[in-house]
Amino acid sequence: MRKFNSDETSYFCEQLALMLNAGMQLADGIEILCEDLEDKRIMAVCDSLLDDLNNNETLAQAMQSSGVFPDYAVKMVKLGEMTGQLEKVLNSLADYYEERAELRRAVRQAVLHPLMLLVMMTAVIVVLIVLVIPMFGDIFSQFDSSIAGSVKYTVDTAYTVGTVLLIVLLAIIVISAAIALLSNFSGFRGKLMEFLAVFPPTRKMSRSFSLSKIAGALNMMVSAGIAPDEMLSEAAKLIDDKKLSQKLMQCRERVLAGEYFADVISSAGIFPAVHARSLKIAYSSGSFEKAWKKLSERCGESAMDTASGIVSFIEPSIVIVLTTVIGAILLTVMIPLMNIMSVMG
Repeated sequence: MRKFNSDETSYFCEQLALMLNAGMQLADGIEILCEDLEDKRIMAVCDSLLDDLNNNETLAQAMQSSGVFPDYAVKMVKLGEMTGQLEKVLNSLADYYEERAELRRAVRQAVLHPLMLLVMMTAVIVVLIVLVIPMFGDIFSQFDSSIAGSVKYTVDTAYTVGTVLLIVLLAIIVISAAIALLSNFSGFRGKLMEFLAVFPPTRKMSRSFSLSKIAGALNMMVSAGIAPDEMLSEAAKLIDDKKLSQKLMQCRERVLAGEYFADVISSAGIFPAVHARSLKIAYSSGSFEKAWKKLSERCGESAMDTASGIVSFIEPSIVIVLTTVIGAILLTVMIPLMNIMSVMG
């Protein structure tokens, strides 16, 4: 069965947290939840959880047996059960996966809008090649041979340029569609994220999203009372940016060596200096949970702003480049026609 996406994971964690907050047994709450669902897939997951809970398995074991929950969510639920803070962990997981879903939608939007522009421009090029340029060729062929011969090269050039541009655009669209399909597989998605983390045009955006993931995960684990070294180890596993992962593991080694967690985070250069100083002050004042939550929100907003900035740059760039090329193709066949008409006039 396909694993839950971020939206579905957030929904389930939120519902489970509400059940605990209402003082309900999880088995009873899930049974009630099953009664109102129409989605057969989610219904099957509820039935699987219910069967395992009725067989005296823990919630973490039931989630793992279902095979649809992210491994990170299962591990955090297990830690929540061990520390007696299951409701708090479930609420944090619901917020964490909701933020991840929003970030994913921002990335999808950043990719989809330019791709739609490419599709529209490709349609314009098709019309030019199939209808417009042949029409001008027919018009020029009706003049005497001396005029027709002088502009034949121009028409052929316009047709060649349009064809090459069409091939390039179709190749981009096909490659983009293939990447979108293959990204549904975790192995390929991981390799793609590693590439985006080092590819100069996308490196800044990738780092923003990685920082958002790190801040969100650390915020959740801080609120759940997880030990700092384990927090850093788990956060390093969540991201595909190898440099950031190495920094987190280096921070873990320093924490294990006895250094103060706030000092390690502040000096590691993972987060912007102003946020790192805020964390250090928050740890000194005892308000670190609130500080991590604020940092998580700011990193999420920064990631979305980065994605929006890329969209705002790419879209007009595509319009300007392709409009210029299309205009040049049209002028290539229009100018000879205008010269002929002026001579005839």
